[in-house]
Amino acid sequence: MNFRDNAKKPFFLEVYSDEDRFLGAVYLNYFAHKWAIKEYPGQWFETEEKAWAWLIARNQPVVRG
Repeated sequence: MNFRDNAKKPFFLEVYSDEDRFLGAVYLNYFAHKWAIKEYPGQWFETEEKAWAWLIARNQPVVRG
């Protein structure tokens, strides 16, 4: 994965369910070189797609904060 290419992406990428419920915000932690979820500290993923898939599989709406 090339982290420099990801620098052009928005800081937080919002994930929604099929019913347009907010599931969480995915972001790249540059220091750890992993993807994280703002609403679930401690969850780390190697790719953005894995983080999105985890949120979608969990399918638990959260409040933006």
